[in-house]
Amino acid sequence: MFHQKKLASKGYTLIEVIVAVAIFTTMLMLGSLALNQTLMQYKALAQKGFNFWQYAKIVWLDKSIGSITDYYVKDRQYGWFPYFKGDSNGFSYVSLSPFAEESPCLVWVLKEKNEKGKYDLKYYELPIFTKKYEDIENDFIFGDYKKGNTYLVLTDVEEINFQYYGFDITKRKYDWFNEFDGKLKKTLPSAIMIDYIDAEGEKKLLLKVNTNSMMKLIYNEIYK
Repeated sequence: MFHQKKLASKGYTLIEVIVAVAIFTTMLMLGSLALNQTLMQYKALAQKGFNFWQYAKIVWLDKSIGSITDYYVKDRQYGWFPYFKGDSNGFSYVSLSPFAEESPCLVWVLKEKNEKGKYDLKYYELPIFTKKYEDIENDFIFGDYKKGNTYLVLTDVEEINFQYYGFDITKRKYDWFNEFDGKLKKTLPSAIMIDYIDAEGEKKLLLKVNTNSMMKLIYNEIYK
């Protein structure tokens, strides 16, 4: 009789162990599912965060370009003109709304090839103070523009192209140009188009210049 009760007692203990293992296994599975779900949510949020900052940099660039100012410089051959210089490698201007500095800045937006063989779009800014045209040219030639604030706007894109919309003095009409120099045009562009190809396909950024006036065309006649 005592032996039977002992066996029964051992049987109940085994059942309890099996139940406990089953409960533990179920909790482990639920915990694993919860962990996977949390990691997926974190990844989604991280991706959204990346997209947010990418979007923020585009907004900052749009604001900087929208605040391009008439910073007049003088050249012996061409006289006075508002500074702006754009070609297939990027463009340069003076902005009242730089990314980091509080004072007006001289800005360069340039495409540069990275170590992967793809392109980055980089933003550089330096306080303008009272720089002459020769000073601005030297800043670029000697690489001094890299000594200021630098921001990566786009990275690892297949190609970047620039176009500039502005007034053509010779044709007396607005048109798109592959190059735009304030020295020759005597005015600022009205808009800048940046075409690029990333992992999602071809994209376009149309950035508007808010400060512009045809009065610039007769600036030299007024201030000789």
